[in-house]
Amino acid sequence: MAERLFTWVDVDAHLAEAAVAGEWPDWLLEADAWWDGLELSVRPGTTEAMVRDWLDALFGLGSTAEHDGALELGLDRPSSHVPDALEVRLVAVGQREKVMRRPRLGERRVVRELGESLARPQSAEFPGDKQLIAFHSFKGGVGRTLHAVALADHLAMRGQRVLLIDADLEAPGITWMYQAQHGRCDIAYEDLLALLHSAQQGDATRAVEIAAAFLPNQRVSKYPGTGWVTVLPASRRTRLGPPRIAPADLLTEDRSPYFLSESLAALAEAAGADTVVLDLRAGASELAAPILLDPRVIRVFVTTVSSQSLQGTETLIRQLGGQSPAVAGVDPAPGAVITQYRLDVHDGHAEQARTRLSAALSTTFAVPETAGEGTPSPDELAVDEQVLTEPVLSPFREELLALPRSWDAVVEVVRRCGLPELLEEFAPGLTVPGAPEEEPGTLDDRRRALAADAGRLIFAEQHGTDPGLKFLTTEPVRRLIADHSTDLPVAVVVGAKGSGKTFTFARMCAQKTWERFAAENDQHVQRSARVVPVLDPANIAEQGDASPQQLRDAVAGGVGITADEIRAHLNAGLRHERAGEAEFWRDRWLECLARAAGAGEGDPSEDFLIRINQAPDAILFVVDGLEDWLGTPDSESKRMALRALLIEVPAWLRRLRSRSLGLVVFVRQDLVRAAIRQNLGQFLARYSPYELRWEAEDALRLSLWVAVNAGAVTEPSRLIADMGFDEIVRALLPLWGAKLGTESSREAWTERWVPAALADFNAEIQARDIVRFLCEAAKVSVGDGRWSDRVLTPAAMRRALVACSRAKVEEIGQENPRLGELLRRMSSFSESVKMPFEASDVALESDEARDLEEWGALAKDADGRYRMPEIYRHALGFRTQGRARVVRGL
Repeated sequence: MAERLFTWVDVDAHLAEAAVAGEWPDWLLEADAWWDGLELSVRPGTTEAMVRDWLDALFGLGSTAEHDGALELGLDRPSSHVPDALEVRLVAVGQREKVMRRPRLGERRVVRELGESLARPQSAEFPGDKQLIAFHSFKGGVGRTLHAVALADHLAMRGQRVLLIDADLEAPGITWMYQAQHGRCDIAYEDLLALLHSAQQGDATRAVEIAAAFLPNQRVSKYPGTGWVTVLPASRRTRLGPPRIAPADLLTEDRSPYFLSESLAALAEAAGADTVVLDLRAGASELAAPILLDPRVIRVFVTTVSSQSLQGTETLIRQLGGQSPAVAGVDPAPGAVITQYRLDVHDGHAEQARTRLSAALSTTFAVPETAGEGTPSPDELAVDEQVLTEPVLSPFREELLALPRSWDAVVEVVRRCGLPELLEEFAPGLTVPGAPEEEPGTLDDRRRALAADAGRLIFAEQHGTDPGLKFLTTEPVRRLIADHSTDLPVAVVVGAKGSGKTFTFARMCAQKTWERFAAENDQHVQRSARVVPVLDPANIAEQGDASPQQLRDAVAGGVGITADEIRAHLNAGLRHERAGEAEFWRDRWLECLARAAGAGEGDPSEDFLIRINQAPDAILFVVDGLEDWLGTPDSESKRMALRALLIEVPAWLRRLRSRSLGLVVFVRQDLVRAAIRQNLGQFLARYSPYELRWEAEDALRLSLWVAVNAGAVTEPSRLIADMGFDEIVRALLPLWGAKLGTESSREAWTERWVPAALADFNAEIQARDIVRFLCEAAKVSVGDGRWSDRVLTPAAMRRALVACSRAKVEEIGQENPRLGELLRRMSSFSESVKMPFEASDVALESDEARDLEEWGALAKDADGRYRMPEIYRHALGFRTQGRARVVRGL
């Protein structure tokens, strides 16, 4: 309902908002408000009663009335004033031509078509396949011009020829620095607009030819190779004032709605440029609208973390997304840059802004109703949106506070501040430098080898005690070793199922001693200790001479206690009358440690452990398989048993003088949360350096390690564990390419898509999901000859995500029955409910939704609705909603 209706302007605006929201009835075609009345174009058969009911519903009950036989819409006036109203006139129309709308922020006609997106350009590409990149900001002074200059400089340094246009006709910035450089200005953006305005019958050829002839003198030099930047200033005038010809003046009926952007692409082609970079007018300005509303333009929005700038940018992005969405897989993705925040003060604000803008940018995508062969389905594109719309962070730098005047000096500053490299993802058609050469051997041979090796690693823990198996050093393992070079660890290693807990346990067993385990991870420790397993996981295989049982036999000097006997001892404790006491369970666990180290059944455990602590041979106890023994810790005795192992036993060991006993406990995080109710955060923080948590860089590192060991890609010259992020990305190019498409395509960058596709909403990835993804993608890639530059094809990678999702959800049901049950219940609604959804839509109680959020299986949008990560969504069958849908080719 409208809050105030003072004049016809308020009526007109509210009717337009209702049209955009799709709230117009079928009978209403157009609304034309003016100072003396409101004219509604309606379909034949529309009655005054229908109109009156709808106007009352829209503007508020009692808004309409009859006066002298005419229908009127009341205006707001003070009680002391004479009432005022607009006469409502109905005009019945039959067949009506579809209104051809133009790319404007403010519509001249209020029609029902306002609820639809603008007509698609006739061609999906610009003339000459040129690319336009437009920088826009809601507010001035946020660094928009600097980042536009930085990108132009970056492209030119990489060999591209760039036409940089100062399209801010009211407050030009690039123009001033170019003039301070004493750059020659034979022609300006204003001149080009005037030439285009004079073009006959929408033919820009003559205007483009004239402008192109004068551009060579405006080229900026100092670029190696073939790259250059040509500057088109905003104006040649020294007197400030509004432009004589504005971009909106070109939007006449005889021209294409996208006449301006298409003319700029044609100018780039005529001038020999590869890319056009535009610095647009700030705000919701019609000076920028014809460019921003062309979906073929790469639209980059620049904002600070201040609430006004951020909220305005978010609102404008959503509005543009409704008017002119980018078709996923066809048009370039929109982007954002968050600037001028301090890392030490505003880091949290920047992440919040990043989340908000990413959500807004995802609404600017449209998905095709129909897709050609090899084109991802609409729901497969959801993770692409997540990857393609993640804003770039550009923190505050002192050097940018007071900029020099000239072009060369400004470019030197932005290079020194590293701005060009930040904008890499907005650089079209650039290849990643230093890519490895094509791998030897046939593609299908390498694909089969990768599928086989990755397949064996999906359940690597089953073969983890094989001494010949290779091991990738991860940062948590590196930290565990590095932190205990001179003493033995007493630590808890937390991780989800599939994160590598059991595999790390098995590798410790395989190496038999702490120092050999360190050496396997390319590190050295000063303390020697034999590894003694206390509790074994059920799924570990007995291989070689390093099985857990053989290690217990060796330390006992004969036949040691078995894992079944230890479990029986623990189960008896669960039935004991003191099963709810922490001290009882501490003693019970110390008995298990002593028995594993060779103590007899009657030996006092504490005395035995103190005695062997003084012996020359040190011992490192390792514990895994707690979930196999406990199942779900659904009783206080089970929770106390686990809590004592995690807290009381380590505390007892740390009290030993000249300690030569160590302990490493591998445990799932959900078991820790169930057992420790108080001071959980403090407990997790203590052991957080050793948590087996896989993030984006870890996932890429593991992918490279698996691919290298399978012979799918060439082994790099450096240790994979020591490689930086950029080195890993380059080394992975032969595996899966730079993008999910050709390097010049508008698809997602692969190194971002893979982690995003496999991660939950806690940004965690399971190692098992990574190797399963590689296995499935390699299998499907066999026989696909369309991609000769990579082992894994884009289509195969998308299909692999679906297979990984199904396997993951199935395993979750085994790992965490409560989570599995909630997911199964939610999946029963997938036919009728689309994502995002309300908790009530899928019968979730508030505590259940909260638990799913904690597990990373759900995340709440700003509007309170929920989404789930792709690694869950595909298996549960939920489809997405809320994005505009268009038919490809329109």
